[in-house]
Amino acid sequence: MSAEDEVNEGIRDRVQSKGEKAAADLANALIGSPAFGQAVSAAVAARDRAAGAQRVAMGAMGVSSQDDAERLERRVRVLSDRLEETEDRLDSALEQIRELRAEISALSTAKKA
Repeated sequence: MSAEDEVNEGIRDRVQSKGEKAAADLANALIGSPAFGQAVSAAVAARDRAAGAQRVAMGAMGVSSQDDAERLERRVRVLSDRLEETEDRLDSALEQIRELRAEISALSTAKKA
């Protein structure tokens, strides 16, 4: 590594360190600021009100909201799992019926002989 590269790397490290310190100082100042806390609270409240208004508007138009779609997706997933379980039980019952038929057939053959 050349001397010029080392100088450039040293400058970059100092600038990066100062930038990180400035960002940390700004973050601490924002966290400690009541005005920032109030602004964040107001933004969250506004987002919640907007989401509520969107749900009401979409409901009035007969369009499902994202919450409705997610709820429906969960219900379909549960229904799919139950259907799969029912198919497995039916397969097991059919196998048992086949086994019973084979046993009955074997007993009938043994009685005839």
